[in-house]
Amino acid sequence: MKRYIPIEIQQTFRLSLCILATLLPIAGFSQHLDSLEQVLKTQKLTDTEKMKVLDDLNWFYNSIDADRSIAFGKQGLALARKTGDEKVIATFLKNIGIAYYMDGINDTALIYLEEAKPLVEQLDDYRMQTSVYNAYGNIYRVQSLYGQAIENYLNAAKILEAKNDINGLSLIYSNIGGAYQIMTNYEQALVYFGKAEQLAIKTNDQDGLGSIYVSLSDIALYQGKPLRESIDYAQKALDIFQQTGNRLFENKALTTLAKVYYYHDDYARAEPLAEQAAAEAKELGFDHYIVEALELVSKINFYQGRYARSVELAEEILTIDTTDINPIRGAYSTLMVANAYLGHPQMTRKYAEKYAETIDRYVNETFQGSLSLMEVKYQTEKKEFKIAALEKQRQLHIWLGIAGSVILLIALAFALIRYRLAVSRRKLAEKEAQRLEQEKQLVAVQATLDGEAAERTRLAKDLHDGLGGMLSAIKMNLPQVKGDALLEAVDVTRFQTALGMLDDSIQELRRVAHHMMPESLLRYGLKVSLTDFCTAIPTADFHYFGNEARLPGKMEIMVYRCIHELVNNALKHADASHINVQLVQESDRISFTVQDDGKGFDQERVTEGMGLQNIRQRVHAFQGKLDIFSSREGTEVHVELELTKNEQHD
Repeated sequence: MKRYIPIEIQQTFRLSLCILATLLPIAGFSQHLDSLEQVLKTQKLTDTEKMKVLDDLNWFYNSIDADRSIAFGKQGLALARKTGDEKVIATFLKNIGIAYYMDGINDTALIYLEEAKPLVEQLDDYRMQTSVYNAYGNIYRVQSLYGQAIENYLNAAKILEAKNDINGLSLIYSNIGGAYQIMTNYEQALVYFGKAEQLAIKTNDQDGLGSIYVSLSDIALYQGKPLRESIDYAQKALDIFQQTGNRLFENKALTTLAKVYYYHDDYARAEPLAEQAAAEAKELGFDHYIVEALELVSKINFYQGRYARSVELAEEILTIDTTDINPIRGAYSTLMVANAYLGHPQMTRKYAEKYAETIDRYVNETFQGSLSLMEVKYQTEKKEFKIAALEKQRQLHIWLGIAGSVILLIALAFALIRYRLAVSRRKLAEKEAQRLEQEKQLVAVQATLDGEAAERTRLAKDLHDGLGGMLSAIKMNLPQVKGDALLEAVDVTRFQTALGMLDDSIQELRRVAHHMMPESLLRYGLKVSLTDFCTAIPTADFHYFGNEARLPGKMEIMVYRCIHELVNNALKHADASHINVQLVQESDRISFTVQDDGKGFDQERVTEGMGLQNIRQRVHAFQGKLDIFSSREGTEVHVELELTKNEQHD
């Protein structure tokens, strides 16, 4: 027995179509539509009467001539908009959307349904609401968006369950079961088909019951149930549709029964049923049913060795305008293999290329969501047409391509990771080199500052103790040299002047020595030494805030030298009339500011002198931050230094 692959649920018809097909034979149905059109053309109607006729025509043509249905619907919609009747507007929008869906134009169908939905939700008409949800579900189902389709069907079911409308529920449950059937979730499909069957029996919905039996026959065939079960369901459906006179659904049941026999290799029974289904489908004029029946007849002829007839039927399928890629692919497959058996290599090659193009298009259209379904159909066709070697080779190439792509991606990923690691390591190495260079520079600067401080200390000591002592000794000995000698008045004046100059030299020497290394700084710290320094300058004021804890000696010397240099710069270059010095000392930081009201300078155009550069070096040596703000109103220099734990406790 062949392994059956279920064909996707065919065109979904509204409940009204089932009722219409039951109540009106095809001939009577056409006569009824003609009479309605005649009324519209010949009789003078009010707007309300005209909208009613257009609504009927839009609704009745919906399932047999979508273009005419849409045309009548748009006429009615224009008239409804003119009257402003929102319920009628919503009705036409909904019906036009459904007509576009029946015509296979799903995007446009959704546009009309989206416009109808808010209007319908405002109306107290649950049947119209469920009709909209059902239409959404049908559209999403044919678009293979099964999750969204089931969500809309369930929304419709909730409304109908609340209203206890078992007639509508039968159709909705059947649609939910159909969606699960397409997804091959047969357990869930059987649950909903079971519910639908009970309601259809209860409401005596024969057409609905027949449609359910067609689906149950399909599922039993796929699940490998006994042949009798599939045949019984299909035969029950066929009997029902023959009794109700629903020729369209009868044709579907006939094709299903033929398919059951075909997949169980009973060609003698399958062939006449399939031939009958194809002939009746042509009479009805529904392309989808024609294609389905012809495809089945073509396969039956192929497996019985009648390859020429199989080719003829497959070529006929290709002449029919259908958007379903599956029968087209099947026709090309049959034409390829049948021509090979007939000894037509050129035709075989031609249809092999067509088959490959169709497969590629199928893969592109369905992408990931349909890969599993494609694989199942592919495996079936491989067994049906006995071309295992060719297909295995194709499959091998695909897997090799995938494996090669995966390996390439892995290699690229490793290369990318290695590249990023190399870049990261290089950046870390550069940062480390920069850090070491900065430390090296800081060590050099610190050593320079230490040397400068030591040299200043030595010079100050030599000047104060050495040269200062000698000058003091000279001053003490000069009066003794004079003794009792008689000097002229001019000489006495010169002598007194020399003594005065000697006193001034001693005082200046002490001042220079003090500024080179203030004794008050070494003994008492920054506050006392800076107070002494600023007191000696009439235009300078000193302000101190914070605690008076001593800082490390090197830091105190650095702060003192910086302030000393900044004050001297203000005196020499800024022509300042007032200088303000401020020092703030906290437990974890120290900052100082030197501000003057001098002429300032343009920081972008004027290059910093040696004094400012020395200050920057000193501040950076202690990882401090220096900011300069200068304008015509004056200059302000602000320095901040962070204190380490060791420095805080010194």
